Amino acid sequence: MTEMWTVIVKNLSSDYTIEDLGITVDATSSISFHTQFSYDEITNSDDLRDAVQNGDLVINDGSNDLSTADGVYYLSLENLKHLKENHYNKTELQTSGQSAVHWDNVTNAPSFGSVSWLEPVRARILGFYSTAPSGVEGDFYVDTDDDSLYRYTSSSWVDQGVSAGDRVIALDSTSENIYEYTGSAWDIQTLPSDNDAVIVDDDGDFQPAMYVYDTSIGSFGGWIKIADADILTKGNTLDQAYDQGGAGAGRIVTADTGAVKLDASSGTNAPIELTELSSLPTTGLGAGQVAIKGGILYVYDSARSKWLSTQRTTLVFGRKGSSKNQFLNFGAGTLPSNNSGYRIARNATIVSITGQLDGAGNCDIRLRKNDAAANIASLNISAAIGNQDTTININLNAGEYLQSYLDAAASVEDPMVVVELAWRE
Repeated sequence: MTEMWTVIVKNLSSDYTIEDLGITVDATSSISFHTQFSYDEITNSDDLRDAVQNGDLVINDGSNDLSTADGVYYLSLENLKHLKENHYNKTELQTSGQSAVHWDNVTNAPSFGSVSWLEPVRARILGFYSTAPSGVEGDFYVDTDDDSLYRYTSSSWVDQGVSAGDRVIALDSTSENIYEYTGSAWDIQTLPSDNDAVIVDDDGDFQPAMYVYDTSIGSFGGWIKIADADILTKGNTLDQAYDQGGAGAGRIVTADTGAVKLDASSGTNAPIELTELSSLPTTGLGAGQVAIKGGILYVYDSARSKWLSTQRTTLVFGRKGSSKNQFLNFGAGTLPSNNSGYRIARNATIVSITGQLDGAGNCDIRLRKNDAAANIASLNISAAIGNQDTTININLNAGEYLQSYLDAAASVEDPMVVVELAWRE
C-alpha cells in the first residue's frame, strides 16, 4: 500500500493488544504500522491513540521517538503535529509575543499612528457650573450665568473671556464631548470617535498639548494626552513624565536588564539630589524608599516599619578576664557601664547585638538603660563562643544612656558585646 507517512509503534513493556486494529505489539518490539494499515485505519484507531496517551505504546516518526503529547498529535486525523509545528493556533494569534507576521505582508492596514485631527480647543473644563467648583492650579470651568471660561490661577478663579467659535472639552460629559460657543450658548459640536486628535491651547500649565480619543477608556471613552505641543522647545522633563497630564501617579523604571547609571564624571554637578525634608514621609511607605532629613540619609525599613538611617553606630562593651554577674566596661576598658553609660545623641533603634567569648561558655548579655535594672534586650550564649541577633528592634530616645550587664551562673572569659544603632525618625 502507499505509505503516506511513517508510523512505527514501539512497545517498551509487556505485550499490548490494539483491539480495533486487531494487532498485538509484543513486549520490547516495534511494528511499522504504515506498512500494514491505511492512513484512515491508523488515524481512526481510538485504541491506538489511547495506548499512546496512557504511555503504554510509543510512536516513532521514522527518526525520533515522540513524546506522549506529540505522539497523539501525530496520529490525529490531520496530522496535528505538523500543524502545530507550522501554523499558529488561535491562542497564539490572540496572545502578544506568541506569533509574528511580517509588516510587509499586512495589506489594507491604515498608516501607523493615523489619527483624525479636529479643530483646536481652548481647554479641558471640569464642567458647566452656576457656582464655581473646587479647583486646583490649571483647572477650567464654564460659568452658566455668563457663559464665560474661568481658569483657576493662584488660588482663585480668573475670567478668561469667551468668543464665538471657542471650543472646550467637557470632562463631566458622558463621552468627554467637545462644546463650541455660538455667541449665545454652548452647544455640542463634536461627539468624539476613536483616534480623533486635538490640540488643547492651555493644558493647565499655560502651554498647549496634544490629545487623542480612545474609546476603550472607561465605559464611553476619553481623551489621552500624547505629548506637549511645545515638547521640542521646552523638553520632555522627568517632572512632565511623572505628572502625565495631571495624573501624578508616579513612574516606574524597569532596570531588570542592567543598572540605571547617573554619570557625572565629566562635570562638577552632583549626579543626584534629594530635597532635604523637615520631616520624613508618612504616606505610601514601602521598603527601599530613601529620604534626607537633617543631613542624614534614611531608608524605610519595612521589617521594622520605620525610617532608619543608612549610617550605623556601634557601641562596644566588654571586660578582660573572667566575668560573672557584673556590668561590662566600655570597649573592654576599665570603666564599668553602670558608672556612666553610652549617651544617645538622637532618637535611635537597636538593630543588632553580637556577643563573643574567648572560649565556649553560657551567659546572657543584658542591655539596660538609664541606670534602671530592667532589661530592654537580651542575647543568650549557650555552650558556644558567641551569638548574634539581627532582628532586634528596640527604640532609644535622644538623651538616654545605654548599659550592658553580663548574667552568668559560671564565669566566662573575655566577654565582648557590640550593639548596632541606626538613627530613627
